[in-house]
Amino acid sequence: MCPRCGLPAAAYLYPPPPPASGGRSLLSILWTVAVVAFLLFAVLDYAGLFLAPAFVVPGIEDIRGGSTLNPDFDVSADGWAFSGYGSPPAQGSHQAVGGNLDGFLETTLPSADAIGYWTQAFSVSGSEPHTGYVQLDVDVTLGPNVSRGILLVHMSPSPGVPGPGSLAGSVSYEGRTPWQETPRIPVGSAFSGPGTYYVSVGFALEAAPGLTSSVVGFDNVRLRWSTDAALYFYVAVPDLVVVYVTQDPGLFLAYYVLLIAVVTAAGAYHAFADRRDLRKAFAAPLREIGLRLRTRSAWITIGQVWAALTFFQVAVVLLLALLRYETSTPIVVTDRNVWVYLYELLNASVYEEVVFRVLLMGAPLAFGSLVARVLELNRSGGSGRGQPGAGRYLTGSLRYLVGGNLRGTSTKEALLAAWAVLLGSAAIFGFAHAPSWGLWKVVPSFVAGLAFGYLFLRHGFTAAILAHFVNDYASSLIFMGAGGDSATILVGLLFLGLVVAGAGFFVWYSLYVVRQVSSLVSRFTGRPVRRLRVTSLPPPYAPPPPGAPPRPPPMAASSSPPSGARAPWDAGAIPPDYIAAYHAPPYGYPPVRFQCPACGWVEARYEGGRFTCTRCGRTA
Repeated sequence: MCPRCGLPAAAYLYPPPPPASGGRSLLSILWTVAVVAFLLFAVLDYAGLFLAPAFVVPGIEDIRGGSTLNPDFDVSADGWAFSGYGSPPAQGSHQAVGGNLDGFLETTLPSADAIGYWTQAFSVSGSEPHTGYVQLDVDVTLGPNVSRGILLVHMSPSPGVPGPGSLAGSVSYEGRTPWQETPRIPVGSAFSGPGTYYVSVGFALEAAPGLTSSVVGFDNVRLRWSTDAALYFYVAVPDLVVVYVTQDPGLFLAYYVLLIAVVTAAGAYHAFADRRDLRKAFAAPLREIGLRLRTRSAWITIGQVWAALTFFQVAVVLLLALLRYETSTPIVVTDRNVWVYLYELLNASVYEEVVFRVLLMGAPLAFGSLVARVLELNRSGGSGRGQPGAGRYLTGSLRYLVGGNLRGTSTKEALLAAWAVLLGSAAIFGFAHAPSWGLWKVVPSFVAGLAFGYLFLRHGFTAAILAHFVNDYASSLIFMGAGGDSATILVGLLFLGLVVAGAGFFVWYSLYVVRQVSSLVSRFTGRPVRRLRVTSLPPPYAPPPPGAPPRPPPMAASSSPPSGARAPWDAGAIPPDYIAAYHAPPYGYPPVRFQCPACGWVEARYEGGRFTCTRCGRTA
């Protein structure tokens, strides 16, 4: 470094910065349009959030559930009616002992064409949609000439002889089967709304024509129905395991209010915290497209990441359509179930971030940081990196739980751990969507997990919530029918424009990932920084005209720095246990000295606690 001007000793060898181009200005204009469109899109999402309680709250307050009467038959067959068919017909009776346990219902099938049904009427009420299942215990004794018996479960909205159209499920039996519990047979598809329904449990034979003697026992016939919505909590280990379920309207409503408060507070917090960064990004010169893309604003970063993610998801769907692969979706919104989807999409925006980002990413990083700090305290004799107390130093690990603490300048060990938990969490997040969506959803969900995980590491838990919320609530206004065709057209146009803009953001973030991985690898391998290429030679020396004072000889051009010049900065060469000591600079030296790790330049802008090189635009 020159002691007078502070420039590198070989500054004359550096290539001049590239001139401003019209392409950068055009990209800045397109970037501005895309970000404004995303912010408007987010405003529409929040409009849907604040309109949704008109649909969700009545649905929660009217949650109902019930079951059949007298399922155990311990005393009698009250509530159940028998109907037998065939020649001769089937016979039904109640037996006081011999069931599982105590009393049970017995059906005798004297002929091959005999069928017997036990039927009970019940009422369904409360908010839609409804779901339900039938499960019972059976004891089967098949007579001679019978190849197998079939348990039949029918669900019908009207009384009468059960037909094929009302069959909900069946189970086959062969030979002698003592008391055995059947699997759950779903019957929710038969519920078209509140009203009276009839459940019938019967048994039929596959046998040669003629007389036979088969006896079937039914016990603990349980039909349970309820509104198809519940408050449940689960963990990923790595399969999803439900740990708590309730349909209590009070708890359900309180939790829904909490979800709205969390999403609203997250949006308001980042709108306030990002106000200066937003203003700087929009007010930057048109040629500063790099400054815009690398903004510290969480809202802008969310928009860029979400647009790139949406482009990738749409591209996958279009590619599968070209390959004639039929994709499936569990989301079929109707007037009956719209309130359930409005709740579940909001719940996924918050709770999935708790499970897949906080528990699967933040918790391992916090634990690893705690272990590293404990080991460091043991090595240093009770003090860590100048912290005033060991307790405060150890509790600093908790900041990793909420994210937002990783930077490109973080230690290489922290970055490697972040990459590990990011990939692991995204993989589990992707496969968790396979049971309901199908295998085609694994890759798009994996990339979504990478996007939300990056926002968690870079901007924190609340930024990941906002990105997930914008992604899931994009069609909320359309689901509710708010705004009519105008809202549908506006949302569709914004979505289409952001998908197109997402192509550029996807390319930029792909290159960003490559740069970050290459930088991390070089920090571990200690690869030296590439030397700068000499772009031009100085003019040849010409003697001065007669009478002029002699000029000093020019410096010889060389691709290597002059003797005594400072070597390029290499982060990978710094030992892990190195602790820098501050020394006051001598008089005339600047108190802060900067050298860009990318191009070696020494002039930078200081904005928001970070230096941005004025030559190449890299932030460090």
